[in-house]
Amino acid sequence: MPLAITLIAAAFASSFLFATYSNKGGDYWVVNTPIMSGHTISASDVVIERMNLVSSSGMYLSNSDEPVGMVATRIMKVGEIIGLDDLASAVDSMSTSAVPISIRALDVAAGLSIGEGVDIYWVIDTQNSDEAIDPILILGGVTLLSYDSRGKNFGSDVGLTVAVEETQVLRILSATTLGRLVVIRSHV
Repeated sequence: MPLAITLIAAAFASSFLFATYSNKGGDYWVVNTPIMSGHTISASDVVIERMNLVSSSGMYLSNSDEPVGMVATRIMKVGEIIGLDDLASAVDSMSTSAVPISIRALDVAAGLSIGEGVDIYWVIDTQNSDEAIDPILILGGVTLLSYDSRGKNFGSDVGLTVAVEETQVLRILSATTLGRLVVIRSHV
């Protein structure tokens, strides 16, 4: 009986030791909510998860690094592990602003989806005797954050929100005062 009890205790102890020493993973930062390029990371955007990344562990942000307050350099989806190159300090990168714009339904490319890049052109409609003015690219490759197409069926305006670098906000807002904006898909 004492031998059986000793063997059972040794089996439990050895399985515990194997489990402890075989789990060589680490804690890494993972995206908790969708993040757009230029977004400043807050505590609710990320979570720490334990993973075993073996040889590639040096490519990702571990729990010893602090991502809060950093700025995203690319679009990241929920569940992605944050890489070392995915974030930059707020000083090193431009922050973006979510800018809402109202555009005629006919001036928005069909089939746009949230998160894709769009180009915004400024078009001035000419009157009878005025000389035609070529469209001007206001912003290229900006990220579409939201698209409200409720007015599209009635031929009225649709609402868009785009992620624009803070230094370019006045440029897009001043373009809305005269003429009209046309939104096209950056890459087809």
